[in-house]
Amino acid sequence: MGRLSSALVEGDPTGAEIPGRRAQTGLLVGVILVLLIVGGFAVYGWIIPGGSKAYRQAGVILVEKETGNRFIYREGALHQVPDLTSAMLIQGASSKIKLISKNSIKDVPRGVPLGVTGAPRQLPAADALTKGPWLTCLPGSVVTGRKIAGLGVNLEPDLPATLLPQDRFLVVQNEKGRPYLLANYLKYRVTDDAVLAAIGASATNPPSAPDMWLNWLPDGPDLGPADIPGAGSNGPEVGGRPYPVGTLFRQGDDQLFVLREDGLAPMSRTEFRIADAADRAAPVDLDPADVVAAARSADRTLLSRLPDLAALKLQDTAGQAVCQQQRPYGDNVISVVALAPHWASGVYGDGTTSVQARRGAGMVVTPVPAGEKTATKKVTFISEDGVAYNLADSTTVTALKLGSTPPVPFPKELLSALPQGPLLSRNAVTALVRG
Repeated sequence: MGRLSSALVEGDPTGAEIPGRRAQTGLLVGVILVLLIVGGFAVYGWIIPGGSKAYRQAGVILVEKETGNRFIYREGALHQVPDLTSAMLIQGASSKIKLISKNSIKDVPRGVPLGVTGAPRQLPAADALTKGPWLTCLPGSVVTGRKIAGLGVNLEPDLPATLLPQDRFLVVQNEKGRPYLLANYLKYRVTDDAVLAAIGASATNPPSAPDMWLNWLPDGPDLGPADIPGAGSNGPEVGGRPYPVGTLFRQGDDQLFVLREDGLAPMSRTEFRIADAADRAAPVDLDPADVVAAARSADRTLLSRLPDLAALKLQDTAGQAVCQQQRPYGDNVISVVALAPHWASGVYGDGTTSVQARRGAGMVVTPVPAGEKTATKKVTFISEDGVAYNLADSTTVTALKLGSTPPVPFPKELLSALPQGPLLSRNAVTALVRG
């Protein structure tokens, strides 16, 4: 029968094998091999469940591809963590993120969730840490006519802020209503209303400034009328007439005097304007001969007691917030008065204050002045949400990979005024209550 089939199919009457048998045999063997291989994998999967064993690697932070849930493997179980910060605190400086499928860890035992309640959800990359400058702005300069506490803060370093020009001044008031004049990178306490009248600022409605904001600016001398010893008593004759001590005199626009007990004493334009605003009596005009003939005082202190404020003009702040631009300088912070658009001030239209920062950024800072001397600097992380988190120690800084650059000096009072998060520490990680 085989030869007949071979003769009909292959034209070879000498073949004894049935045509196609080899192909059938090969197919059968292949099917058996496939079944054996598949069965072997099934048995292996039953004995050792799951696919990837990446979760067992030291320091790994697992991120589930399908859900974004984060896990760490510890003591034979997977523990879910609420944020990257908690995971990094647990895994330490060698932590690394690895994506893994849900199926690969579906059969791994689960432990209790671990983490630090309230920790930042994410941390910035090393090149996203900012170092200043930043702005601290007065709410009352954005919403006028109201006394609003607090400060608007913007940590974005590239804001369109303009420093107060050197030929301009601003007026603010402290929490008790005492006016301060801001000019020449200094603050000047105004001790008499005559000062504002003398410089054309008596009609201003100055915004309120917290004491800490004012304290960041260097002091200039107090502004008020000069104290003239013996004022009101009989003084020397001038132009053939007696005048009381303290009388103001002028010869033209440039020769300005006050009468002291020993004669005419020269005054700066600023001193003269302030004294004139405080004195109900009008200044006495003199001709050159009267000036030459009058007794002259040896006192010349009123030429330099006060800065030249008479040449300054009041700064227009329409559409702008009154701020300080602060930047680190060595181990300290330099503060200068600046103007910024309302949208960049950290103050909303209703006067509510906020802390603004660049998305994905953050700051690592150390408070100044430092206060009590310690072996190590205190270090704080400020998140992109403007929340301050104290870092417990250097191991915490290293675990969170925030030690690539030295911490930036930051005003201690301002740091305390920011929203406060929990202490970040490797020892602060605890079991979390399931919500």
